[in-house]
Parts: sequence; C-alpha cells; structure tokens
Amino acid sequence: MKRLNKEYSLDVCKYMSVKYGSVNKDDPQVIYVACKCWVSPTIETDYERTISRIEKEIKKSIKLFLIDETNFTDKFILDFDINTDKFNIGDKKFLSFDLFLKQNGHNVKKLKDLKEILSIGVGTVVNNLVYLFNENGFTVAMKNEHTTYL
Repeated sequence: MKRLNKEYSLDVCKYMSVKYGSVNKDDPQVIYVACKCWVSPTIETDYERTISRIEKEIKKSIKLFLIDETNFTDKFILDFDINTDKFNIGDKKFLSFDLFLKQNGHNVKKLKDLKEILSIGVGTVVNNLVYLFNENGFTVAMKNEHTTYL
C-alpha cells in the first residue's frame, strides 16, 4: 500500500513549531496546518476567558490572511487545544493549534506549490497569535525548556 500523506515544515515563527501537509499528497484538496508551542501565564487572570478571546481573534485572522476564495474556500476547521485547568503563573501548558483548509476545487495546487502562499498567510496568523498571547500576559516558547518573550 502506497503512503499518501506528506508534510512540510514552515519556518515562519521562532516561538512555534509549524508544519503543513495533506493525507493525500496526490490530490491535496484539504490541507492541514499543525502548530505547537508552550504557553505560560505571567499575570493572574481568567485564563479560560482570555484564551477564548484569543481563539476568536485567530479565527478572524485566518479569514483575513488565508481565506481568499482563489486558493482556499471559506470552509475551514480550527482545533485550538490548551488545558486551562490548574493554570498558575509560571506553569507551562502545551498548546496545539490545528487548522484544516479546503482548496478551491477549480484551483487545486500541489502541496509543494502551497509553501509560499502558506508561509505568508500562516506566518502572519501564528505571529499574531504569539503577539496576542504576549499582550494578554502570556509567554510563548517552542520548547518546554525556557520562556521566551516576543
């Protein structure tokens, strides 16, 4: 059986690991963008509400910088996953951010040909995410070793 999944790294943010790919490299109608990082609060706040607001802003950012009807349709799935239970100042929690985009059926590109388009759009979205976390009293780091400020 031939493997059809393929994944590429996107070097667009030094605070998050970002990759994109498809489960069918021969016909990548739906592509995914997978991001992961560690988030740590620096101030006391309602973490669940703050992160919910950040997620809403990221959805707006995705619509603004990735959904253009030329390359991607307005149908997308965002899975924004972080556990806010027992969150305290200095605690590091793992954040995974998965985005599924549907290519325009009349303009389906090969995975490799999407790298430049995604680098610009996804780069803007994830760097905006880091900025929003920093603005709301969180630090973001690619690894769980040390905390990095933007």
